Amino acid sequence: MTNKIYNMLGLAMKAGKIAYGSDMCEEKIKKKEACLLLIAEDLSSNTKEKFMSIAKMYHISIVVFGNMDSISHSIGKTNKGVIAVLDDGFANKISQMVNNFKGANN
Repeated sequence: MTNKIYNMLGLAMKAGKIAYGSDMCEEKIKKKEACLLLIAEDLSSNTKEKFMSIAKMYHISIVVFGNMDSISHSIGKTNKGVIAVLDDGFANKISQMVNNFKGANN
């Protein structure tokens, strides 16, 4: 199931519907272009708190999932722990897939 989630991130990246990295994600959130914020589980707690706060302020959905290496690999980058999904369709599908995965593993 996790491979399907990473594959979906890769498809969103190929479609140009992903912003990655702290600065770009923060910009997209503030411009209200982000539909979903995906945060790696192994991201530093300060960075997690910062982005969770910003996302809540701008009413952006948040998903904490995966690790930086896997997320980065899925979008063809390195050291990316914050991903903004810029398309409603991809955002809904990724959020649904992560929630199903987490529900199945609890």
